[in-house]
Amino acid sequence: MRRFSTLLTTAALAAAASFPLSGCGSSSGEVNTATLPVKGVVTYKGKPLTSGVINFEPEAAGTEAHGAIGPDGSFTLTSYKDGDGAVAGPHRVAVSGTSKKDGVPAKYKNVSSSGVVVEVAEGKAEYRVDLP
Repeated sequence: MRRFSTLLTTAALAAAASFPLSGCGSSSGEVNTATLPVKGVVTYKGKPLTSGVINFEPEAAGTEAHGAIGPDGSFTLTSYKDGDGAVAGPHRVAVSGTSKKDGVPAKYKNVSSSGVVVEVAEGKAEYRVDLP
């Protein structure tokens, strides 16, 4: 009987611990989940990157968006579901997993050091991201 009681207590604690995660929050402090379509081309010194991942991190609250870089430098961003884009506003940009032949310096692999900022705006779906 003691084993059943311990099991019941453990299950009750697990259920209670997961309750705050169930989405019962108020409207204040919510993260913006509305996205705008974002696709484009990423270049380094004017030449399209041939592989890797591009990351857009919003400067305000919001979810980071990312997209695979195609052999022609093209990308389509995803935040929540495939190809949905990014939240509106300024985003710090980084690339990772690029080909060695692209020669991209390490500073562009981190949003804190890249210095590249892109403004995602309504009515604009095509972007060119140039890494100087």
